[in-house]
Amino acid sequence: MEEEFKINVYKIMGTSTPSGRTSEGEDPAGDTIRKLILDNWDKYEKITIHFEGVVQMTRPFVDEAFAKVLETHSVDEFNQKLHFPDSNDRIVKSLSDAMKLRLKIIKMHQERAEQA
Repeated sequence: MEEEFKINVYKIMGTSTPSGRTSEGEDPAGDTIRKLILDNWDKYEKITIHFEGVVQMTRPFVDEAFAKVLETHSVDEFNQKLHFPDSNDRIVKSLSDAMKLRLKIIKMHQERAEQA
């Protein structure tokens, strides 16, 4: 297993304000980042996400790119694997809010499945 995989959000997205859930045509979106994370999950000990150059991200982008990882991996796995060394307070809050909301959605789906 390789040690580290690096993802530079600004370079991949080509903008300081990444947005969008799904890629359409050539334009990358949140799913682009999530697929990179998941495709490299088992290949590397840690995945480092860099936000240099990113000013602000939309809620749908953050949910799709990062929070939806929680649909296939636990919070502990997420925290052990993903590292955000240059994230500022705004980015940390954005990530935290998206993860909390996604966990509620996952729990709601699980409860509905149990009732069915």
